[in-house]
Amino acid sequence: MYTRHLCVSANDVIGWVTNENSDSTRMLGELADDCVTCGKEAVAVHERDGKRFFVTGEYCGFAFLTDGTLIEILPRTEGGTAEGRRKLCAELCSRCGYTYDPSAVDGDMNFMEYFISVFAEETIRIIKSGVLSAYASREENLTAVQGTIMFSENIRRNLVHRERIYVRHDVFTPDRAENRIIKAAAAMLVKLTANPRSSHLLKETLSFLDEVRMPYDIAAEFGKCINTRNTKKYSTTLSICRMLFDRNEGTAFSGDSILCAQFYRMCTQPQVRKKRVKVVRRKRI
Repeated sequence: MYTRHLCVSANDVIGWVTNENSDSTRMLGELADDCVTCGKEAVAVHERDGKRFFVTGEYCGFAFLTDGTLIEILPRTEGGTAEGRRKLCAELCSRCGYTYDPSAVDGDMNFMEYFISVFAEETIRIIKSGVLSAYASREENLTAVQGTIMFSENIRRNLVHRERIYVRHDVFTPDRAENRIIKAAAAMLVKLTANPRSSHLLKETLSFLDEVRMPYDIAAEFGKCINTRNTKKYSTTLSICRMLFDRNEGTAFSGDSILCAQFYRMCTQPQVRKKRVKVVRRKRI
């Protein structure tokens, strides 16, 4: 849950580099370095007249830092913060295939909370309609025969315990790739939200998916997802999960000081630099 919220427009100054805010300076500097590394200027360090400051670029979205600071970057519009936030929310919906409803964007709801609420609502919709399950092979030491007896393993394990039989059998389980990815995303986002409804829906999701394992390799799990008529209802939710976990999507940012970040390139016009400024690398503090 965030403890500090900074809301700025694209191509605007976030703050100056000073000794008084060394922790914030360090984390913003690491975010700026990560942006330089991936070639996306969401946040950068600029210098003018010997003074260094942080400025946003043409990427809009949010970054949740480890110190509890939430940075929200909105498109610059004539309608101000409210219109910019609605425009950013509409951009998210167009990317993930969610039907955008302007009335759903609460005046006090920042973009990160809207992002989480879309995921939570879509996930609960899937759960109410019935999550998909699949047959999976499982080997167990049981007291009754189910499936095929594994004779060599049964002798090794049950030479003394004759009341048990080691077998291999198929079980119908919700533990499949799509549900594992959703569980990983829900476990991540429930720690970030301050919205009571989103928190409730995400906890309900985690409770319902209790039988589903947490994935070890999320990138590999995406490769196991099958696009069929039955999995169509997962489309929006998995699109959001790809934004969170799939680096090929190009929207997620990561770093030592970043818990979660999403940035989208928006069509904005530079408003900050009227003088020529020099982009500089952050100096370690």
